[in-house]
Amino acid sequence: MTRWMRIAVVLLAAAVVAGCGGGPSSSRQTSRQQLTIRGTSFPQQLEPASQVSVYEDDYNGWPALFMKNGLVTVVAVPAIGGRIMEYNLGTHPFLWVNDAEFGKTYDPPKTEEERRWHNYGGYKVWPAPESRWDGPPDPLGSALDGGKWTGEITAHGGQIGEIELVSPADENVTGLQIKRRVQMFAGTTQVVVTETFENVSAEPIEWSIWGVTQVRGSLSSSEKFSEQARIYFPLNPDNRASKGFWYLTKGPSDQFQLLDDGKLMQVSYGFETSKIGADVADGWMAYVDDIHQYAFVQRFEERSLSEYPDQGANVEVYTSGEEFAHMEMETLSQLYTLQPGETKSYSQQWYATSLPGPVRDTTELAAIREPLRLESVEAGLQLTGELGIFAPGTLEVVLTDSAGRPMGEPVAAITVSPAQTVVLDQIVTPQPEASALVLRLVNDWDTPLGEVASVSLATQTAQAP
Repeated sequence: MTRWMRIAVVLLAAAVVAGCGGGPSSSRQTSRQQLTIRGTSFPQQLEPASQVSVYEDDYNGWPALFMKNGLVTVVAVPAIGGRIMEYNLGTHPFLWVNDAEFGKTYDPPKTEEERRWHNYGGYKVWPAPESRWDGPPDPLGSALDGGKWTGEITAHGGQIGEIELVSPADENVTGLQIKRRVQMFAGTTQVVVTETFENVSAEPIEWSIWGVTQVRGSLSSSEKFSEQARIYFPLNPDNRASKGFWYLTKGPSDQFQLLDDGKLMQVSYGFETSKIGADVADGWMAYVDDIHQYAFVQRFEERSLSEYPDQGANVEVYTSGEEFAHMEMETLSQLYTLQPGETKSYSQQWYATSLPGPVRDTTELAAIREPLRLESVEAGLQLTGELGIFAPGTLEVVLTDSAGRPMGEPVAAITVSPAQTVVLDQIVTPQPEASALVLRLVNDWDTPLGEVASVSLATQTAQAP
């Protein structure tokens, strides 16, 4: 399969010097003439819709709920634990699914001998710690993982589409009923998944909300597994573990490698069963298909002073070495004590873009492979960086003063898309009074979405918003 090509954004020195005058239309037009684009041939073109579409349809033999906005597609199946079975960028799938289980459902087991876990794939949520839940498969009398949930379209589309999936009440085993809300927005790859645990028992209970996302470990039909299937997350410099992570099953494993002087974890899939945990201080994980250069990002809340299960982990990665080639991106909330009738919620934000690994940072608007940097060279300052954008629009290069105020109109601009990697590499000569160079994103409706990244002209060090 042809690799997605990259956009090279060339920022001419003259543009940075002279871009503070004129009206909005003339400035933007002049800027675009001063930029060049390389690699505009892609295997698929994304066509963002002006609205979100939400509807019911068949999915491989199951009744399902579909959400689409022209950039990404989400498919959820209520009958198999309310799982999200697809999150696709265009036609490219990120989630692993087990086609041997397509269309199948199972009655709850009546004896321990009948208990079997049916690994459907996709995304689900479990209560943690696992040792107190005793699943999967579901303990007798419980149906949170594999049971039949209900599904409902709660917002049929427009600027926002929403579905809701609700588990059976599990009064006697976990004390939980789980509600999953999935929201999609027009003009972005962002999808928000919110899990709510409700105590439906008569006693206080304590659980962590544990999101489990199975991603593809084989990226080609000719490979049983692919080392280019990778997961990244930032390590906590204040972690009590010597390497910033710990093994939750057998270890060590060559699948887990520390990058950037121990600041970044890279998991390269090797079809070997293992699992690690970590207490990240910056709440994100990224899965990268490094053959085709697609990235799937999950951002989530972290609370460093709270108590977490599994030796204090808020992130875990499981690699399968058994029948199926997949990895699991796992995020955990803090441990909550719920009184009868009380609820607690935990959200993830999902994003997708075109970007090779390693992913070193993320914001609400981009995944960053190489942060913005300015280096003094003989001709001036060399600006470099590499990132993938989460929403289509116009990426503007703006000079700001010491108070962070824009100095006139954007000095350069280029049309961007989640189908393209943005690469910056050019000599710039800023105005003497400029304090920083900022990348900001404006969507296709000319609505400012915010700052993507910035770099100080005074210190020549990279910063993320």
